[in-house]
Amino acid sequence: MTDKQLDHSDLDALVLRELSSLPSLAPSRGFQDRVMARVSLPKPAAVVLLQRAGAWALQPRRALALATAYAACVVATVLLAGPWAAAHAGFVVLGASWVAGHVGAWLDTTALAVASWGVRSGVVEALRSAAGSGARLWATVATVAIGYAASGYGLHILLKAPRRSDELARTL
Repeated sequence: MTDKQLDHSDLDALVLRELSSLPSLAPSRGFQDRVMARVSLPKPAAVVLLQRAGAWALQPRRALALATAYAACVVATVLLAGPWAAAHAGFVVLGASWVAGHVGAWLDTTALAVASWGVRSGVVEALRSAAGSGARLWATVATVAIGYAASGYGLHILLKAPRRSDELARTL
């Protein structure tokens, strides 16, 4: 280094100068991406089992066998539950009417709450004034119908299976 005694600031400057002259050992650009592209993260055991079961079940013979077994279970259930339901028809009707009454009461309460909110908040008046007269009403109906048709056509285009593998690239 040097023969003379250095004070702290000169020593710090000298160390920093020497350190900055060292070659950079940092990885190159894209190094992290290249390494992470090769890393395969293990999947949880439940996901692996589910994927294997799905692949097993979707083989044509097995899928047909599983569908037949499912249909047989449904038929057996109906054959067993049918006579019981016929023998206990009074209880079934009582239970169904009880459920229907509670669901109907809940729907009435919910509809009343929504209607009162609509009146209090002014939403009802805004809707009446926006589409209340003849020309505005028909314009609103036409706009909604065109929007519905356009959405249906867009959904049809999105769900249409491509004929070739480069079909998507050609349409974009």
